Amino acid sequence: MSWTAREWTPSDNARRPRDRWHGTYWAYQPFSLTTPEWRIDPAIAAEAGRIERRIRNLKFHDAAGKLEAVSRHLLRSEAVSSSYIEGLRSNPKNIVFEELKQLERGTKGAPDAGHPSVAAEVAANIAALTSAVERLGTAENVTWADIEALQTELLPHLGVSGIRDRQNWVGGSEFHPGQAEFIPPSEDALVPAVEDLVEFMNGAAVGSLIQAGLVHAQFETLHPFADGNGRIGRALIHTALVRGGLTEGSVLPISQVLLTRSDEYVAGLMAFRGIPNGTELASDAEPVRELSISEGINAWLRTFIAAANDAVDLASDLRDELDEFERDAHAMITDYAERTGMRIPRSDSTVWKILDALPKLPALTVDVAAQLTGTSGTSAHNALEYLAEAGVLDQRSVGKGKRGFVCNDIFELLASG
Repeated sequence: MSWTAREWTPSDNARRPRDRWHGTYWAYQPFSLTTPEWRIDPAIAAEAGRIERRIRNLKFHDAAGKLEAVSRHLLRSEAVSSSYIEGLRSNPKNIVFEELKQLERGTKGAPDAGHPSVAAEVAANIAALTSAVERLGTAENVTWADIEALQTELLPHLGVSGIRDRQNWVGGSEFHPGQAEFIPPSEDALVPAVEDLVEFMNGAAVGSLIQAGLVHAQFETLHPFADGNGRIGRALIHTALVRGGLTEGSVLPISQVLLTRSDEYVAGLMAFRGIPNGTELASDAEPVRELSISEGINAWLRTFIAAANDAVDLASDLRDELDEFERDAHAMITDYAERTGMRIPRSDSTVWKILDALPKLPALTVDVAAQLTGTSGTSAHNALEYLAEAGVLDQRSVGKGKRGFVCNDIFELLASG
């Protein structure tokens, strides 16, 4: 059986008649990823293998030696796109300024009180995705506590985290599930389901790309948290890819692709659950599963693998654009040195260290530049001034009462991505 019948009684907070719906609704009953209830179509497995080879080639084809810089830029773009999917939109500069503020705050004080700004929420998603890649991606085993820690990092202002203790739903009214587009499993079905998910993440029953797709779809289907499910679910894609050895040291910008294919993305997730969009989930009759478990899994994987293929192209294009930025910046520095009669900075100078750091953080203060490059404040200040005079950076406000240096060329890449 794919569904559990439950009864909804309106809460006292629902005062308008349309908000006081009551009746039977059907919560999804998940299948296991670790038991042989399903099989992958051989053609899909072969296509996944082909895309995995493309991902590996992307990782090692880095003649400029700037994989870390490209990776950080990809990670930020991926986290921003994942947030955009959830409707959290902010100017890219505001997001980077929030990252900058958080780096400075690391040694200068506590976070702002109250509910965070949208930029702060997106910056928190960057931090959570970083943890998903660096901490969970390299752990011997992923635990459910690790995943709950991602939610805490993503949404520190909630004060609570972990498995939800009540029914939730996707779409429709905020007061009742009567018009929901999808109703995840009931709260009492979640513990065995997330244990099964974690066991599957720690195994190797399928290829890494397929594993990443199934982990994401199952997490989205369980919707185990009160908030943050979409962003955490997409972060787990990267946990699986890193653990499988596909994207060590880098990030595949798959959320950027899914953002442009929102209808296909949602339809693929609904296919994974075996039901089409628009299925009635609040009635006396149990919803009919139109696809078998295997058919639903394979339908979703077609969508996911196609998105991964396009994400490889996107990452390759971005790497080329960052290489072009680096060449242009070198030319500007050389031209500035010739015009002023100054020497071109030595290869180990702070100027080049800051230039290398710009894709990671395209807005800098003196303190943060010194922190990122491991140099003194004086050296960082002189290098930033040099890059500004050469035209690589612009001086401007980077926050309330704070002056800094920004790289508009990198911001343009972030905005276009």
